Amino acid sequence: MRILYRISNNSYNKAKLKNATKEHCFRNFLDNFLTTKDKLYIIADNVNDELRDYLKRLTPNNGHLFEVNTGSNGASFRLQLSLISQIPPDEVVFLHEDDYLYRQHPNDSADTKYNNTVLLEGLDKADYATLYDHPDKYLPPELGGNPLVSNKGIEHSGVFLSKHSHWKYTNSTTLTFAAKSSTLLADRAIWLKYVSGEHPDDFHAFLELGKHGRLLASAIPGLSSNTEPPWLSPLYDWDKL
Repeated sequence: MRILYRISNNSYNKAKLKNATKEHCFRNFLDNFLTTKDKLYIIADNVNDELRDYLKRLTPNNGHLFEVNTGSNGASFRLQLSLISQIPPDEVVFLHEDDYLYRQHPNDSADTKYNNTVLLEGLDKADYATLYDHPDKYLPPELGGNPLVSNKGIEHSGVFLSKHSHWKYTNSTTLTFAAKSSTLLADRAIWLKYVSGEHPDDFHAFLELGKHGRLLASAIPGLSSNTEPPWLSPLYDWDKL
C-alpha cells in the first residue's frame, strides 16, 4: 500500500477533540495503521518548525517527508492526485488527512495491523473504501444529516461481510479513503471537477462517481474517526485514545 498523508498547520479552524493534535493523530496513525510493508509519503504542507521537527523524528524507514506550501486544502488534495501517476496501477493508494484517529488492537505487530488489513478487505467488493463510519448517514437531513438519507435517518444501502468486518455501501465520505491507483487515474477527471477550488467538494464528487458505477464501502462500526466532536464514528470513545 502507498499512503499519501498530508498534514498542515494551515487547517480549517474547527473544534476538535482535545487529544486530536496534529502530532497525536500522526503518532496514532503510525502505531495503529502503518506496517513495514507500506510506503509512506508525508506531504508536510505549510508546517511550522515544531511540527516539522516532530515529523522528521517520527518518519519511519519506509517513510519519506516532503515539504510543500500549496496554499489550500483543495490544492494539497490536487497534489495528492498528481502523484498517482507515479504509482503502479494495481497498487492500493490511501489518501489521508491529518485529523483522524484509529482504534487500537492488542495483537498488532510491525508487519501486521488490524486496521490496515480490514481496509484492504473492503476493496475486494468496492472501488473505494474507508474505515470511517460517518454519523451524518444516521441523521435526518433536517437535523444536519446526509441529504440522501430518509427523514428517519436511514441510509438505504447494501451490507457485506469480509473476514474481519461488516461493511456497508455508502454514498459519500471525506477525503481520507483508499482505492487502487488505476481507479483513481480513471476517475481523475471527476475528482478534478470537484476539487478545483480552495475547498474540495468531496460529497458531490462521490455522488458523481456513484452515478458512474463506482462503489464506496464504509466499515461498520467505524475503526477510525474524524476528530470533530459532532462527526465522530458512533459507538466508540475516541477521546480516550
